Amino acid sequence: MLSDVSAAEKRDAIKRVLDSRALKRSEQLRQLFSYVCEAELQGNGPTLSEYVLGVNVLGRPAGYSPAEDSCVRTRAYELRQRLRVYYEDEAPDDPIRIIIEKGGYCPRFERALEPSAARAAASVAPAPPLSPELRALWGPFLEGSAPLLIAFDVRLFFYAPAAGLVVRDYQVNVPSEVAGSARLEAFRRQVGETELRETRDYADFGTVHAAFLLGRLLGNRPDIGLKHSSSLDWQDIWNSHLIFIGKPNLNPTVSSLLEGKDFSIDEVGVHNLRPREGEPASYVSATTHGSGEKYAVITRLRGPQPGRFLLLLSSAAAELMWALAESVTNPGHVAEIMSQLRTPAGAYPEQFQVVIRAVFQSNVPVEIGYVTHRVLSKP
Repeated sequence: MLSDVSAAEKRDAIKRVLDSRALKRSEQLRQLFSYVCEAELQGNGPTLSEYVLGVNVLGRPAGYSPAEDSCVRTRAYELRQRLRVYYEDEAPDDPIRIIIEKGGYCPRFERALEPSAARAAASVAPAPPLSPELRALWGPFLEGSAPLLIAFDVRLFFYAPAAGLVVRDYQVNVPSEVAGSARLEAFRRQVGETELRETRDYADFGTVHAAFLLGRLLGNRPDIGLKHSSSLDWQDIWNSHLIFIGKPNLNPTVSSLLEGKDFSIDEVGVHNLRPREGEPASYVSATTHGSGEKYAVITRLRGPQPGRFLLLLSSAAAELMWALAESVTNPGHVAEIMSQLRTPAGAYPEQFQVVIRAVFQSNVPVEIGYVTHRVLSKP
């Protein structure tokens, strides 16, 4: 049985982390780490809350709403990733590990397991083996020590306090578009509303289903995380493998990653910027909601840091998120896609774009298939 960690050992462990490369370049994360560790040492760990950290560490004003400002959740996620990198890559033999569990902010200090205990902890049931095609697609995301992050869209809704209603214009996806929405303006006039408060508490069923399918395939990884795509930034892409599900134009970081690629996405469908002989310039999606034939794009790219990869599942239609996830998790669909990407020598490209077609009935993808692809050579 491991003995308790003394206060002196805790302070030494804190200092090692603060002096590490993992936290060296982020003063804000250093301050957050120091604050929560000191609170634990003083016996005030249970009082740590999102609001307390927002005001005392991140400089938010008294009375701010954590529900409307996710700064603490975002920074805490980044801190957990940095700690994981420190203990896996920089100091795997550190005798004391500092752990901040998801859903809380009070750190836990643990002694590293003895070799025999570590072997016992590792003796869990292995994950079912992946098919060769699934391994070809997902292998880069399962190798190395980089954490895996799934970023997904949440739709922009508005709360009307006077009417007590939540409303959405499906053509308004960023706050700057509100002024031009005749639908939202008509709603305000009809109910006598003077303000509309931005809220991002709702995700489409297709996105939820996609996250479920991806989690089912990759859930054996201990370091998988979820994040709203609206708060996705370059630090996430630098530190993690990334899987993105959503509209790429809603996030400037994702949009920049797809700039100049062969296929682009908008409300019309998929545009073929460099069509080959016999290919159309656009693959036009049906305008009906939840039914008809629609198109989307799968993009796999190398990340900016060696050993990091990005898988971007992109479409403007909400229901296509389900079809996109099926395309990369269902062994049959993955086999079809990877057979098209495989070279005569049996190798697969690192970077590519694939256009898929899906036919929907009542929001369910009843047909999914490969359309065309491009191998990408540029970083």
